[in-house]
Amino acid sequence: MTACRYAKILWAARELLTRPGVNLLMAFSVGLLATMITTGLLLSQALTTTTAHLLAEGPDLVVRRVTAGGWQSIDAQATAQALTIPGITDARPRIWGTVRAPQGPVTIAAADQDAITRWCPSGTLRVPDQGEAIIGRGITFTGDPGVLTLQGESSVRVRVVQRFPEETDLMTHDLVLLHPRDTRRLLGLAPGDASDLALGVFHPDEAEALLPELARAFPFPVHIATREDARKHYAAAFGRRGGLGLLLYAPAIMALVLLVAGIVRQQIGDRARVGLLKALGWTSRDIVALQVTKALLVGLPAIAIGLTAAYGLVYGPSRQWIGFLLLGWQENAPLLHLEAGHAAPIFLEVTGILLAPFLAAVLWSSLVQAASDPQDLLSRGN
Repeated sequence: MTACRYAKILWAARELLTRPGVNLLMAFSVGLLATMITTGLLLSQALTTTTAHLLAEGPDLVVRRVTAGGWQSIDAQATAQALTIPGITDARPRIWGTVRAPQGPVTIAAADQDAITRWCPSGTLRVPDQGEAIIGRGITFTGDPGVLTLQGESSVRVRVVQRFPEETDLMTHDLVLLHPRDTRRLLGLAPGDASDLALGVFHPDEAEALLPELARAFPFPVHIATREDARKHYAAAFGRRGGLGLLLYAPAIMALVLLVAGIVRQQIGDRARVGLLKALGWTSRDIVALQVTKALLVGLPAIAIGLTAAYGLVYGPSRQWIGFLLLGWQENAPLLHLEAGHAAPIFLEVTGILLAPFLAAVLWSSLVQAASDPQDLLSRGN
């Protein structure tokens, strides 16, 4: 039985070689469809998973002081006021903001050991001293190499001592990490003041319930953002940009329809060959098995190559195209390191989407031919 099965596979391969151009074109079409569809699905899943993981490592709540004129710094007493609320387990003042650099706006943040550990768990970075900076890979120099001039409430020149590794590009691409004194000077903050408060909650699922009581704990108006708010914000942002990628599915579906029509046409063109096989004693089951084997020999390798290409585009060594096409970067896009979770279900889904109509077309046309009279097939095929 095994030898007979291998013989049928070899026979199917030999028949495919009689029309190499047509079958290669069909394999290329299937592989290209697999790449297009899988890339969009993988990218959406990877960005969602990676963002959720990063947010999970951040604070449960963020408190910012607001006034009629907008944002305002928050004083040191706010930390003690936040800790008076039952359920708040940690309150950490953060100093960060946006200033101008020679290449354009950049984000600055005050460095401490906890922040560096979160951004770079490998331990290769040290806390910068006053007048020093750690910068992301997207920040370039226009003057003296190794010296960066930042313009905020005042001008500060810092010496770059380290760069963030490329693995952290999603978070640190345009980030400048400074000593707290340099950061406060650039942002115009008084000693002890902070940009906002990052709060930890004993039961993160109950963070929403703490918002009214937390707002009443401060003697000034505040805006409180939850982790869920951040998730929704990024999901909406990625959804708006990724929605443009759905336009690719319209021509992909049309291509799939044309591909199925081409398969049916090719099968109908093989009437004489099928009629000859039936005249030589092949059963209807043998003919259907032969046509399905031919389809699998073309479709499965093509889909596998397409899935591999999509995986390489999203998770491979160079992922800068994502920043250019999806995230709106004009130049020097970040090199994204995305988490590769949940790829297997997407592979199975795309394989089913492509293989089901492909095999259905082959099976239908094969059954029609297998049920026909051999003489009729021979006469129509001539």
